[in-house]
Amino acid sequence: MENAVDALKIAFAVFIFVIALSVTMYMFTMAKTTSDLVLQASDVTEYMEYTELEDIADSSAMINNDRIVGLETIIPTLYKYYKENYTVIFRNNDGTPMTLYTTQTNPELWSTSYTNKYYASSIDLKKVCSFDVDEETSRHEPWTGNMNYYKQNLDKFLSGGTFVAPSLNGMNYDYSKINGWSGTKGFIEQYKDKKFRESLGEYTYNKIEDTDDGTTSGLTNVKAKKKRVIIYTLMST
Repeated sequence: MENAVDALKIAFAVFIFVIALSVTMYMFTMAKTTSDLVLQASDVTEYMEYTELEDIADSSAMINNDRIVGLETIIPTLYKYYKENYTVIFRNNDGTPMTLYTTQTNPELWSTSYTNKYYASSIDLKKVCSFDVDEETSRHEPWTGNMNYYKQNLDKFLSGGTFVAPSLNGMNYDYSKINGWSGTKGFIEQYKDKKFRESLGEYTYNKIEDTDDGTTSGLTNVKAKKKRVIIYTLMST
């Protein structure tokens, strides 16, 4: 009889433990959901309107609700481009591309679909004025394919340090020398007291995806995709 009572006590204790554990997990889930909603609500880009662009190289085709921003807005945006896969373009105050760095990769090895759409002259083929995962992947930049490398490259770009290619093949990016403001300490030092006009847009492109339906492989689907574009144009002083 005593064994039966003890067994009932143990079973009841286990039951209470399971209930407590379930309630705790539910509370953690609700807390995370609430936290995500708060973070989303604090991200102003969630509520911005994006206009469809016919040509992302044309800075005139932007919407009217542009705003003036500084580095406190630009830097967090840059650190999200490789996570959320949008394009960030920089322009000088006259609308021409702002050269951020010169790619060290070999143009002969670039993907056939890649074109440098921002510069009109062929002598500027290796100049870069944007941050875009697809473009960087097509050029085979050494930081592509790894989130940590994207962040490391941005850290060096902003501070004016040197990004060393993970493969140690000598393809290093010294952002104090190869960008458009040689002799300074990087993007932050160069533009810490400057303002930019932020313009928002999006464009549609065709993305080719391999498919395998279980019976026939090697087929391709062409799917229309939309991509956000954020353009920062340097304000005249």
